[in-house]
Amino acid sequence: MTRIRQVIRYMKELESGFDRTLIPLPTETVFLKASEPLSGRYVPFESDPHDEEDYSGLTSIPWVWQPTEEATPSRWYPARTKGHSRGTITNPKTRKAISYSSTYEMNLAYMLCASRHISLVEDQPSAIPVMCEDGEKRHTIDYRTTMQSSRNRIVVAVRPSWLLEKDGLPETISSINLGSLGGFADEAVILTNEEITDERGWNGKSVLRALKHSIDDDNARLRDYAARFHGTVSIQTLISGFENVAEAMNAVWCLIHDEILLPIRTDLRLVDAPFVQFNHNH
Repeated sequence: MTRIRQVIRYMKELESGFDRTLIPLPTETVFLKASEPLSGRYVPFESDPHDEEDYSGLTSIPWVWQPTEEATPSRWYPARTKGHSRGTITNPKTRKAISYSSTYEMNLAYMLCASRHISLVEDQPSAIPVMCEDGEKRHTIDYRTTMQSSRNRIVVAVRPSWLLEKDGLPETISSINLGSLGGFADEAVILTNEEITDERGWNGKSVLRALKHSIDDDNARLRDYAARFHGTVSIQTLISGFENVAEAMNAVWCLIHDEILLPIRTDLRLVDAPFVQFNHNH
């Protein structure tokens, strides 16, 4: 955060009656403890049905360490250039790496992985045949998502709005929706910089970071306290009863993921608009 944004945030906090300069300085450093392994997970051992060994005499099912799965795009991103970013993020809910080849793709990956309505995010799935005037070509979609409840699959093409017409992406997506989705997805959409913003990406990244350290007792305590409020309430009010501010803020992000707390301004970073509502219909 730049100094100008820090000043603006400080002025907004003063207007709402909160002065962070009055908060006593901490006397010791506190670290959040992960609620489970971060780099992988333990899964029940699954025996091979063709294995001749007899495991019926075991007193309990053994657990096997499963490391973080590597990203599995159909094609890897090209070498880094001055104008683009390349890399991977890890979805803590599935323990799988997701690759990206631009800042927009990175922010969207955070947003998709942080949604409780999406069960699976696939990066660069296999290319789709597309019919065009000069014949058939193949187009590789950036992400494919599987919805949690309906199990519908939606493929997403990412492109800045000022580059949409450069290679005819709208026509390509229209063609895919008309005849190339069979068995691959249920719908194809385009997301641009208007939907994929740094602010939404930052909030998504914060949610994923909090899920790594989710503590059920802290989440339940904050939920019980937040349920007393109707209408808009500041984050500072919600976490004021916690001795450890870091644990309280982590619980805030976890409840935002579960849609128990609803940010008032989803288009801004939570630190720039620290106000939420309790979802009494959850």
